[in-house]
Amino acid sequence: MIVKIENQARDYAWGSTELLSQELGFEATGRPMAEVWFGTHPGSPAKTIDGLSLAELREKPLGFLLKFLAAALPLSIQVHPSKLKAVEGFARENAAGLALDDPNRSYKDENPKNESLVAITEFEILAGILPTPQVRATLESLTSLVSENTEALGRLIAICETNPDELFREVLEGAAEYVALLAELEQNLINPATPEQKLLFEIVQRFGADTGALLALFMRHFVLQPGEGIVVPPGTPHSYLRGLGLEIQDNSDNVLRAGLTPKLIDGAEFLNVLDLEVAKSCEVVRPKTLARGLAVYPAISEDYCLHRVEVSSQNLLADIALPGDSIVVCISGELAVGNSLGERAVLRRGEAAYVSAEANFFSFTGSGVGFIGSEL
Repeated sequence: MIVKIENQARDYAWGSTELLSQELGFEATGRPMAEVWFGTHPGSPAKTIDGLSLAELREKPLGFLLKFLAAALPLSIQVHPSKLKAVEGFARENAAGLALDDPNRSYKDENPKNESLVAITEFEILAGILPTPQVRATLESLTSLVSENTEALGRLIAICETNPDELFREVLEGAAEYVALLAELEQNLINPATPEQKLLFEIVQRFGADTGALLALFMRHFVLQPGEGIVVPPGTPHSYLRGLGLEIQDNSDNVLRAGLTPKLIDGAEFLNVLDLEVAKSCEVVRPKTLARGLAVYPAISEDYCLHRVEVSSQNLLADIALPGDSIVVCISGELAVGNSLGERAVLRRGEAAYVSAEANFFSFTGSGVGFIGSEL
């Protein structure tokens, strides 16, 4: 089966009003257009052009969720749970009688949430944690801007020496005095002198004295170029800052937030899920070329994978075996997807198709670039 699918953009406040329309041809709404989901997740299942839910075409949910993500403002500083943490958290909130749509709920399901994002445009992201010497240097660069809250800033600098793994906990559990520190920095940080100070300035200008601004200084700052990706395993703190990307993730909506959001902040559960050892290894990833025009990104899950395809009149891809049921999206030009059963769909930028794996071979022709998310 090859069938074109579509979905409406979700209007989260951090979403861009322009990126999806400018880069992928979506019709602008005048409102933030933050994410477009392609999958069977009940929060926003994709539909066929005839209006049939993708979930109705399958016996069970698709094993991953593929998204266009367009950020104009920073997302919350957040982590996602492992399978064990998700099962425990979901059961705990069920026992507390919280409805699935309760705003005080963090766990919407029992699933873990691995995720990986590939940049379509240049994409800025905070992810993982910085080496301690860099954190200390950044904090020390702020001392000349602080006169009333020197004790709070000094404590963070000291923790860098004595127990750096406690920095997140210190800020989240001592929030009141760090709010005061940030309020003073907000007043005095007029001319940022370093990239880290510039980031802090931009965040406090948007969010005020939110302790998430301090957490951002503990995290690695990446600027992904188109085609580059980043892997975010469970337990890794992250915040997408700005840009358009393609995200593939587990079929989950479990998020533990620690700042930079009007939504529920659960610092205690954020700390419970945070995995500092995993977070220290966060790096940019690039796809491995399998053939001319076909590349695969490093696997982040045993359940799904992500390929990049690029075809032209001089280079088509034929006799390709997909590992399982797939979602294909086109990000530029035109991409024709066919299979050995004679089925075919033509995708233009921003369009997607569901491709079931019963055919033996698949082909990709035309002149365009796309991605394939597949079950394993």
